[in-house]
Amino acid sequence: MSVDRPVPVDITTLALGDRLGQGGQGTVHQVRNKRINKGIADGDWPVVYKEYSAAVLPALDTAALESAVALLSRLSGSEGRWLCDKTAWPAVVVHRQGRACGFLMRAVPDRFRFTLRSLTAVSPGQRRLATVEFLLNDDAYVTGIGLTVGDRDRLLLLADLATTLHRLHAFDVTVGDVSPKNLLFTLTPRPECFLIDSDAMRLRGASVLPQAETPDWQVPPGEERATAASDVYKLGLLAVRLFARDQTTRDPAALARAGSRLGDLARASLGADPARRPSPAAWAEELAAAAATATNQPKRNQQKQKPKPTRQRTGPAVAGRGSGRPGGVGAGRTAGPGNSPGTTAAGLKRALGTLAAIAALVALIAGGHQLHSRAEAVRDAHGPTLSSPPFPDPFSTSPDPADDTAGNLDDPYDESGDDTSTDPADPAPDAPSATPTDPIGTAEVGDCFDDHGGSKQADLSPADCAAGTFKVARIKTGTTDLDSCDGVTDSDESVSSAAYDRVLCLSYQSSGGSAFHAHQGDCVFGAPGAEEWSTQSCRTGTFKVLAAYRGTTSHAKCEGWPHYNYWRSMKVAGNSALDVMLCLSMNYPDDAGYAVRNECLVKSGNTFTNVGDCGKSNVYVTGRTSTYSDASFCGSDGYTTWPSTDYPAFAYTVCWRWR
Repeated sequence: MSVDRPVPVDITTLALGDRLGQGGQGTVHQVRNKRINKGIADGDWPVVYKEYSAAVLPALDTAALESAVALLSRLSGSEGRWLCDKTAWPAVVVHRQGRACGFLMRAVPDRFRFTLRSLTAVSPGQRRLATVEFLLNDDAYVTGIGLTVGDRDRLLLLADLATTLHRLHAFDVTVGDVSPKNLLFTLTPRPECFLIDSDAMRLRGASVLPQAETPDWQVPPGEERATAASDVYKLGLLAVRLFARDQTTRDPAALARAGSRLGDLARASLGADPARRPSPAAWAEELAAAAATATNQPKRNQQKQKPKPTRQRTGPAVAGRGSGRPGGVGAGRTAGPGNSPGTTAAGLKRALGTLAAIAALVALIAGGHQLHSRAEAVRDAHGPTLSSPPFPDPFSTSPDPADDTAGNLDDPYDESGDDTSTDPADPAPDAPSATPTDPIGTAEVGDCFDDHGGSKQADLSPADCAAGTFKVARIKTGTTDLDSCDGVTDSDESVSSAAYDRVLCLSYQSSGGSAFHAHQGDCVFGAPGAEEWSTQSCRTGTFKVLAAYRGTTSHAKCEGWPHYNYWRSMKVAGNSALDVMLCLSMNYPDDAGYAVRNECLVKSGNTFTNVGDCGKSNVYVTGRTSTYSDASFCGSDGYTTWPSTDYPAFAYTVCWRWR
């Protein structure tokens, strides 16, 4: 659904707080008396005000700014919610004496900030916007400032950016200045991005202010700025530099080591001909595939070195951009750290040891059985998405609550804590003898239990291994750390006993079948209307899992994933924190299955492949219908066709011509 366009607000109605940043375009202020999206779950967001400087107002295209604000009213509720979850999009125009002087936008969610570790180890560090520029340095530096980022994280972050660009382009929005200063990141609960300076984007070809670019991130000379092709060019630059840990290189060698296909995509993206660049969707699919086999193991034997500062972007009406304090949205962001990191390994080790001792003491004092549900402890960043909620809600006066930033997209690649060397049957040396009345003390791998306890306290009783029970997947001895089950395959809850110094890693037995525990990249299948679905080999006619969400059954979360065309939800009675939503994509015989009109393909025999480069292709798509073997639809053109026995709606006939 859509809502009425928000009317402009007058500057005199705003209670402005701290100045968050200042740059060549203007100043960003905290707003104390306005909220956005107040009426829905996980709404009530803080907003900030960006005021344009007097120097740029003559170049301001007020109609373009009003059109950007109006976009939110034209989108459905879920689409508008997504746009403001991924960008600092203009929400309301602000007037001074009847003329536009700036706009209100959602404040950056706190999960896109991090505590910059003090290089001197004297102060605890400052909260900073997590701009991607921090990641364009060697791993020793990144670790030194308090970040832990591996190659899998980088792949998933890039995949999220590619998916975001794909969806923005569907809204006829192009970013233009895709650069590490305009891109924020978070790694928890999953790697994802957040784009700022959204008023600098183009909507249906219109710009609020003249387009500008960051030095070293410009498109080739003579190429139009802020197009879908220029966004892909800069996506390729970012992918190359993110893996090279370098802010200026154009060599895709480091990226190619993460996947030869990624190297090919980078070379095609950086080509001079915009028409031959691949799509963001092609990037997203390949990045997700590469992430499925990547690890987050840090590189070894890297030397610490002083990072190179990212230079500010230049262009009409933005001279001098980047001065002011850190933390602003859309203005006043600094160029990044400029000192070599110091280390305080000994002090950190002592501090961690003290914390561990305190935690152990608390666990012993508490005693009893403790419960930890992974789906409860790691909640979705945006909460369960409502179906088409009204967005944005009218602004209203309210105090400033903290921004809730927890999240829960399942990360199927977490390998931490999966210690196969521990004998699951051995109790800790000092544990008392187990008795038949203590299920944790006597449990063995493969046993099943009913859990009648609440969200914090377990109440286990032995049961047959049927749907609705919990099976012991792994036993961790010599610990009561509930997080020790993180990374254990199919673990949904962990239960500890201080008396027996044991943790049971429990796997919920769903009536929905083995697909309940499917992860991103797995393939699943079930007959239409069947309750039970299973994980299967990835063959034609099955469904590929694009994303697996825990704690929700809303398929609105699936929108925007490239090639998403089906979903499957599985509920857990009495424990919605364990609910599962799978976003799925049909496995077609070849790339013709997802081809669209005018898309370039390589035809080899009866197989069609998208190589991401029209210059290397020999056919292009002239039409598509969901009817199987519809030769008349294609007329004199060639065609390829495929039916689905179980899901006839996925049949297609794709028409093609030689290039």
